[in-house]
Amino acid sequence: MFTAAAKIDVRAMVVESGGERVSAAPLVVRNQTGKIVLALPKSAAGYRWHEDDYLIIDCEAQQNSKANVKYEFKIGDKLFTLGYYLVPKRRVKMAIQLVELASRRWFLQTRPGAMKGHVSGSPTHIDKVDEVRITLEKGREPQSFTLYDAYLSRELPDFTVKGEPMVDQFGQWKDMDWAGKVKDEAAMVGFLRAEYDRALRDHDYPGDEFSRYGGWTKKRFEARGFFYKLHDGRRWWLVDPDGCAFFSNGVCYGSRMGVHGFVDGMEDLFDFLPPKDDPVFKDAWTTADQIPEFVKRNGAEAGKGRYMFNFARANMIRAFGDKWWDAWVTINAARLKRWGFNTISVCVNNYFDERAEDYLKKAGVPFTWTLKCFPKTREMVFRDFPDVFSPEYAMLCQDFAQQIVAFKDNPYFIGYFINNEPEWLVQWTTNPAEQLLRKGPECVSKGVLVEFMKGAYAGNIAALNAAWATAFGSFDELAAPYAGVDELNAAARADLRKFRARMIEEYVRVPTSALKAVCPNALNLGMRYASVTENDFAGDTLFDMFSSNGYRRSVVPLLELVARCTTMPLVVGEWHYGGSDYGLLDNALVNATTQTERGKACANYLQMAMAAPNCVGVHYFEFNDQPLLGRFDGECMQHGLIDVCNQPHTACVEAMKAVNAKMYQYANGDIAAVETPWEFAQRF
Repeated sequence: MFTAAAKIDVRAMVVESGGERVSAAPLVVRNQTGKIVLALPKSAAGYRWHEDDYLIIDCEAQQNSKANVKYEFKIGDKLFTLGYYLVPKRRVKMAIQLVELASRRWFLQTRPGAMKGHVSGSPTHIDKVDEVRITLEKGREPQSFTLYDAYLSRELPDFTVKGEPMVDQFGQWKDMDWAGKVKDEAAMVGFLRAEYDRALRDHDYPGDEFSRYGGWTKKRFEARGFFYKLHDGRRWWLVDPDGCAFFSNGVCYGSRMGVHGFVDGMEDLFDFLPPKDDPVFKDAWTTADQIPEFVKRNGAEAGKGRYMFNFARANMIRAFGDKWWDAWVTINAARLKRWGFNTISVCVNNYFDERAEDYLKKAGVPFTWTLKCFPKTREMVFRDFPDVFSPEYAMLCQDFAQQIVAFKDNPYFIGYFINNEPEWLVQWTTNPAEQLLRKGPECVSKGVLVEFMKGAYAGNIAALNAAWATAFGSFDELAAPYAGVDELNAAARADLRKFRARMIEEYVRVPTSALKAVCPNALNLGMRYASVTENDFAGDTLFDMFSSNGYRRSVVPLLELVARCTTMPLVVGEWHYGGSDYGLLDNALVNATTQTERGKACANYLQMAMAAPNCVGVHYFEFNDQPLLGRFDGECMQHGLIDVCNQPHTACVEAMKAVNAKMYQYANGDIAAVETPWEFAQRF
């Protein structure tokens, strides 16, 4: 346990902005007018902070949305942040180990009461920190922030969250009301059974211009029996197996049977949780070690015994009993086609019992597959960037490519995303080439970097020293660990940017070669970057198309950036808008004020993307709303096309459906895309 010397006196904290102090111990700040900022002197604990310490706070945020709480570390004029979204209106603990300042990952492990957590900043150390602050971003209807305790410890606290229930029997938020909220089980069951009956008779694409794959029968090219890309002189197209022009209008996780959410350590907050061995609701339970994405980020041991419940499945079980899975596929595959979506995107088995491949066979909708477990070498360069020039990386990529063997003869298989939001690129201020310089000769890529610099300066170490303002005796000295080169001067940074591009080319080339050898006809859809700048297109021509997520008010700037920087067509791997009038703790990454305005925003995005000559697809994220208290990584956003009770967000869906019905007229230039104003809302 922590010692008295490690306790931090909350009375010594200064409220720099955002509200008024009304109590000293506990520290209470009310009437939040903006981001609350509490200054926390490092000397307050009375001893030297250590990277093995957890900085722990015991707090409560009174507001009607998730609480965005962060530790901000000032290092000169730079800022490093570690933080979580916390469950509001309940007393919770947030604990983050100071070793996270090394920035070795992007996602923090989810804890009870502490939902999605992030690491943001270039690598540093607690000894370099000048000032520490605790901050709370302004949320929806903010009231107050209470800090009961703050301390440093080498041990984690008890994270159990106590209090009155927040989640009703259907998985909805008890404290908020909205149009369409389910309040009666019989009414919900009746609706779902009616949706099932409708799906049996109404399950086709809109109109008679759509092929069986969702392509456009009025524009035809060579039929090859598989999807391929083609430029017709005016724009890029995909072509479906029957030779019809195809625009990939997709829904991410369209095959997902609801979303599991954490209940571990928060059991008090639920009205309804059946016994874990309940024979009726057994399919709604899982543990975090059964979710590959959780295991990838945290390890299997961290997920054992951490229970999760899927209210969307439970609601289907209430309506269909043990036939719930078939009913879900029937209802939602029909909806996707009826609404004009022709691609199920991502399609990974993020739950071991998800049965994504069975869903795809039954649904008969074209799909993309996102590969899992991107190769990690023994020596990693930065976060998830591997030792790309090593023989080990090449060997791992050969094994990695075997994931798609099962799909190579499936005509509905459009192609694959090699990766999903690589964490090294999220921290765009950190250059992997500079991090490579910090490595020793055990990292094979380090030797390639030294040879690159030797070639750049024609073997003249004096020339490199003159450019970098260094004093190396020979290029061999670069083989030893060397830090801070990107801080030397502009010439050093420019050299490292050049080698960064070389590293990314190899990062792309090796798995791309292995995948094409295994499945030559499937389209390589790229790395599915979280976002891109003009500096992030190295290796682009090795893909069949370039992919980036596009969470923006308008898709146009992304379309224009990609058109400037590459000749490859673009597929937008993820995009969405949320509505701010619906009962979840988070709206979305980009938001409208209401579901109606959300529909306008979505219709705009779709039109502009469909009309762009360099765009061949947009994949909406995602089909389901997320759980009220967070999925495996704590995300709890209102961005789905359906809610936890399997009800469509009608105003939004109908607006998208109207555009989708004219998708190919927009793509062919028969109808001009026009952006319509819509009411933007801040994220809370």
